[in-house]
Amino acid sequence: VSQTRDGLRIDPLYQQDLDARPIGPARAASPWRIAQRVDHPDPKAANQLALADLDQGADTLALVFADSIAGRGYGLSAGSVTDLDIVLGDVALDMITLRIEPAPSGRRNAALVAALAEHRSIDPASLNVAFGLDPLATMMSTGTLAASWPEVGVRFAETVTALRARGFAGPLVSCDTRPVHEAGGTEAQELAAALAMGVSYLRCLEDGGIPLDEAARHLSWTIAIDADQFAGIAKLRALRRLWALVEESSGLTPQPIQIHAETAWRMLTRRDPAVNMLRGTMATFVSATGGADSLSVLPHTLALGLPDAFARRVARNTQHVLMAESNLWRVIDPAAGAGGYEALTDQLCERAWSLFQEIEQSGGLPMALATGTFQRRVTEARGEQETDV
Repeated sequence: VSQTRDGLRIDPLYQQDLDARPIGPARAASPWRIAQRVDHPDPKAANQLALADLDQGADTLALVFADSIAGRGYGLSAGSVTDLDIVLGDVALDMITLRIEPAPSGRRNAALVAALAEHRSIDPASLNVAFGLDPLATMMSTGTLAASWPEVGVRFAETVTALRARGFAGPLVSCDTRPVHEAGGTEAQELAAALAMGVSYLRCLEDGGIPLDEAARHLSWTIAIDADQFAGIAKLRALRRLWALVEESSGLTPQPIQIHAETAWRMLTRRDPAVNMLRGTMATFVSATGGADSLSVLPHTLALGLPDAFARRVARNTQHVLMAESNLWRVIDPAAGAGGYEALTDQLCERAWSLFQEIEQSGGLPMALATGTFQRRVTEARGEQETDV
């Protein structure tokens, strides 16, 4: 018998769960979207890399601005519509998906993308843009907010309302738990944060005059996936089940949620970086079988700096092989009925829901972050892992 970092029991053998059904609502039986980072500081170089990625099969571009929590010391230095127009030159925006990685200047970055659509006379309704508005992820990463949470919440709701009024379908809001994973958090802590972020944003949007059912449709999630196959698949399955419970508890009919997975920054090594290809392959398998709607594979040399063309090609082709040759997308929730995965998913749901309730009882995630109670939990988990190592 082994245990996860949350202390959940993993037995050596399990019986098939004959009563289990695929976890839903989930993505349809269609290929996930292949996302590639656009993070080069030079606009022209970033454009060349983006065009190469699209030409070689990527269908999503993740805009990583210089102040983004995902920048890793780099990122786009596009401070104007002109700069962004260069970065996305010759890119047919209505034929791909755009992601904006969460950043302290998320409202400005969202405004830049909206202004670019207007500059090119593109109907916003024809675009698929995930705007990445996520002030709580910024707070988790930097420890601060530009203003008090009530004031930030009002601005946040105003930005969402303005983008809706312009015709953008979204999703406009991101619930990004990568900061929890990178700080050493456990799977249950990541899920608890994902739920608490989503609920906090629903409250802000509803207070801003957006009907609750519409507000829920503007949310999306970003999850870090590492090479732990069992915990990773259970984490993705648990997120869908738990958020459906939140929707039911809010009087809503559960709808499919959009989950973007990214191979974990925490598992990359600077020494012998070629091993990161293996870790990235396992994380891709986990993301695909766990039901992620889109996936970004971090280039295996990213911990050493900006990746070259070969590293970006490997990141793309890792997904192409598992999608087109292994056909991992053809079965919805292939873990359904497997006793081990079902048991781990059940345990993870129970533990994460308990932590989520504790966060809510303390006043919600903004308060838990402001007082440091959530950070202390993550720090404790990190310390236990360092001791084990």
